[in-house]
Amino acid sequence: MRTIRMDRKRATGTVAAALAVVALTATAPAALADGLTGTPTPTGSSSTTGATGSTVADTTTTTDTTTTTTTTTTTSATSATSATTGATGTATSTTTTPAATTTTTAPAPAAPAVISRTSPVAVVKDLQVRLKLVGRFAYAITGVYWSAVDQSVLGFQQAQGLPQSGVVDQGTWDRLRALTVSPTAIPRTAPATTVKDLQARLKLAGRFAYAVTGVYWSAVDRSVLSFQQVQNLPQSGVVDQRTWDRLRAVTASPTAIGRTASAAQVREVQLRLRAVGSWPYAVSGVYWSALDRAVLGFQQSRGLPQSGVLDVRTWSRLVSDTYRPGTFDTYRFTAALQPVMPKAASLDRRCLTGRVMCVDKGTRTLTWVVDGKPLMVMWARFGGPGRETREGTFSVSRKYEYVISNLYFTPMPYSMFFSGGQAVHYSSNFARLGYASSSHGCVNIADHDQVKALFFKVRVGDKVVVYP
Repeated sequence: MRTIRMDRKRATGTVAAALAVVALTATAPAALADGLTGTPTPTGSSSTTGATGSTVADTTTTTDTTTTTTTTTTTSATSATSATTGATGTATSTTTTPAATTTTTAPAPAAPAVISRTSPVAVVKDLQVRLKLVGRFAYAITGVYWSAVDQSVLGFQQAQGLPQSGVVDQGTWDRLRALTVSPTAIPRTAPATTVKDLQARLKLAGRFAYAVTGVYWSAVDRSVLSFQQVQNLPQSGVVDQRTWDRLRAVTASPTAIGRTASAAQVREVQLRLRAVGSWPYAVSGVYWSALDRAVLGFQQSRGLPQSGVLDVRTWSRLVSDTYRPGTFDTYRFTAALQPVMPKAASLDRRCLTGRVMCVDKGTRTLTWVVDGKPLMVMWARFGGPGRETREGTFSVSRKYEYVISNLYFTPMPYSMFFSGGQAVHYSSNFARLGYASSSHGCVNIADHDQVKALFFKVRVGDKVVVYP
């Protein structure tokens, strides 16, 4: 009897062990299939469902010991529940439930800013200028990065089909610079005369402190960039057409003597150019193409803006190079022009009070001065050697509208005597011969209309000052 019980127990244990092996064999293909995918999956649990529907552990019973084994199988797409058979050998169904899948796309990293709110003022001004050129910035160029700049950048990006970040990234900056570029007007390979013109204009604009040499070196680049910053232009440091046009505009000078000038004025120009070696042709008083070339050559030799036009700046330099203050202006007299009206400071101090005929032998002029203000000036001629015009301070003693000299029997119209027989008067000889001749001691005037007008202004008793 005892032996029979033991045999039953062994038979029961053998059956349970066989069932466990069958269950493991049934689940092995699923586990192998998961392993082939190479995809890590969340951990699941294997449960045993009995006949009553409750979950129990898969149990293997031996004679003396009971061992509990739990088998877990997972996949990347499902959580599988393995069912084992009960004690009667009936297998339960296996249920597979799909797992929820979530796909997340990481946002693309934003492009780094090339120009930001912390950029230097000069850089922000460059940005504002370029935005203004493309019609996206309607405010003043201040160099301050404020909200309107953000809005302008965003508007530009929208119009150009760029990523709309409102940030000046490299792509936005490259596109903006490309749209606001201007052709180069003066490159580094430009002729020396052209570079001298550039340097002269930059010097006039206060942006170039070096000699005008015609050599294009790094200081020219810096000067151009500085000019662009001051003038609110795109800051390329290159003399593009836009920069060159602005530079010429701010260094322009009014025309002093143009093609419609009088023949006398043109003769004076030709005479002065001849004096500095720039005019090899006849002094004709005719303004023709050779005069343009001569003016341009003079500008180049003097480091002036090379317009080829006789503007005020060029004319002042030409006059200064051919006339020293306090000396006779040969060129103006030869061109039949009136002398330049002197400034009060250049006159003898005795001429600055009262009504004075101020006679300057050095400049060969007579200036009518009232209370320190020069009102009229005219060429004057004096006595030759041995008959010199007396120097000093005198007064008008008598006046004669028409008189003949008792000594030389020559007419002396509009005479104003100031020292014995010496007088200021008109001289036809002076008008005809100029300084090729001289007076007998009087102050001769060659302009009839001027001396007549002076005669009716001067009163007896007015002062006359004659000085060397």
